[in-house]
Amino acid sequence: MEFKDIPVQQDGRVKPLDTFSRNHLLRFNGKRSTGTNLSPSEWLFSMAVNKNDIKSIPIFNIRNPEVAHTLSLEWNEMHRYSLKEVLEGIEREIDIFNNLHTKNSEDMTIAEKQLTEIYLNIISYKNIESSLLCLAPIILVDNQEVADAIKVNIGDKVSYFRFIQYIDNMNSLIRSHSIKDEKELTPTDSSFFMILENLNEVYDSRNSQGLKIIPPSSISNEEKWLSPWELMDGRMLETFQIKMLLELEEYIAKNSKKSINLYTNILYSLSLETLPEISILKREVWYNKVNLFYKSTALYLLSFLFLSFSFIFKSRRLDIFSFPFLLAGLSVHGLCLYIRMLIMGRPPISTLYETIIFVGFIGVLFSVFLEIFRKDRIGIFMASFLGIVFHYISFGYAADGDTLGMLVAVLNSNFWLATHVTTIIIGYGASIIAGFMGHIYLIYSITYTSKTKKIREIYDTTFAMTLIALFFTVFGTILGGIWADQSWGRFWGWDPKENGALLICMWQILMIHMRLTGIVKGRGFALGMIINNIIVALAWFGVNLLNVGLHSYGFASGIAFNLSLFIIFELSTGFFTYYLSSKKKNI
Repeated sequence: MEFKDIPVQQDGRVKPLDTFSRNHLLRFNGKRSTGTNLSPSEWLFSMAVNKNDIKSIPIFNIRNPEVAHTLSLEWNEMHRYSLKEVLEGIEREIDIFNNLHTKNSEDMTIAEKQLTEIYLNIISYKNIESSLLCLAPIILVDNQEVADAIKVNIGDKVSYFRFIQYIDNMNSLIRSHSIKDEKELTPTDSSFFMILENLNEVYDSRNSQGLKIIPPSSISNEEKWLSPWELMDGRMLETFQIKMLLELEEYIAKNSKKSINLYTNILYSLSLETLPEISILKREVWYNKVNLFYKSTALYLLSFLFLSFSFIFKSRRLDIFSFPFLLAGLSVHGLCLYIRMLIMGRPPISTLYETIIFVGFIGVLFSVFLEIFRKDRIGIFMASFLGIVFHYISFGYAADGDTLGMLVAVLNSNFWLATHVTTIIIGYGASIIAGFMGHIYLIYSITYTSKTKKIREIYDTTFAMTLIALFFTVFGTILGGIWADQSWGRFWGWDPKENGALLICMWQILMIHMRLTGIVKGRGFALGMIINNIIVALAWFGVNLLNVGLHSYGFASGIAFNLSLFIIFELSTGFFTYYLSSKKKNI
């Protein structure tokens, strides 16, 4: 067990300190690294014990030159500044920040919102900075009376916590020293009052309580963990809390791995229900380090590039590389989802970020099956393209913070999460494949009018994927109604999310009916499935912009612009290719 592995509670979830460190770096720096040789956990440790050199690292990302100018900072290529530089800028323009405090977010300019973000980041930084300072041996005991009172040798350096352990002795010692004039002070008095002054300097950091690494007392029946500073307020400490603080103190003083192991043994002897197994914590640290999603993205990209070269050079030999890279990317993608399931103990489909990566996986998986059965490279193209696009979208939502967050209460049912949500998500993935095939059909009907058999095969595949999408969407909607009946006491409530799922089903049933009755031919059905992509996007993302209904959990806002761009793109490309296709012979 290492320092980066020790559990810390944040936002209701107990996670390894490595994750905690990376999330804060992402918030401050825009990426989960320091840009130096320091690992995220080493950076946090140095910050928590208030090492001076850590303050000079340019850790705050300022993206706007107007913001930098407001803080009197020199705009540079890195766009990153140290704590000292940003603090000095805030102090110089404190009136601006006081005015921002009175403004509503809707009334702020982009620059004002970023200034507010920086100010909040500074508060968050200061909340962690010095959070372990009470355990750092930085107070020199050069007074014999004090040394005897706290039972150390004169000349030793001890922590603030050492004085708290012998607080009664220190209070007696303080009372025994009368207030004297400076001229009457003896060297012994001077050293005594210097120690008190040093204690007060450390005590000034008492509000740094962001590092919640100590479980609460079993008597309190609370689930919120505590920071070391919270245990320095004179409360009665349980034996396990004292032992854990002593081991942390030993680690800070000597960087002893043995201390971390003893600290961990004490923690796990408590048998806390919310405490993950050590193997889970270490697995999450490994997951953070290897960045599997970046690796699967690279493999999808290589697959796409080799496929592109095979079309450019008209050589099927390059497909020998394209398909294996695709399978490797799919394998890494699936492995990442599996590891997330092991870490969280639930299906990876409870947040917008997770649904994006899961729908991407389903889309790639369906496309791979199409390629295996059809062997025409269309499956490789769709799989690699969808893999890249969905990964790229997910990276934007991963930047919001911890992607392994806690479930909201209503989602805390592994059975229904694994059935209803998974089934609906598979329906989304199949629907997107059908819409993608609609684009391919129209493009083929424009560029390869002579290949009627090929075009017919694409049409049949699109229809088959629509049937699969309808099955999973209908089945998932019914399961959702059963879950709603158990959770909320009603099967159907015309909630926006429920209406979105119903709209997908109705549109797909409409298109299938029109196809079977001959009302629409190939190009009409293809256009209909392109429009179905828009309906899926509105049901998946759009209804959450309404901020109403019982399904407004687990999703992010602020997606209206991107959603609008997607709708415009699908409508323009869909109708344009439909128009061009209609100019060709009837297909």
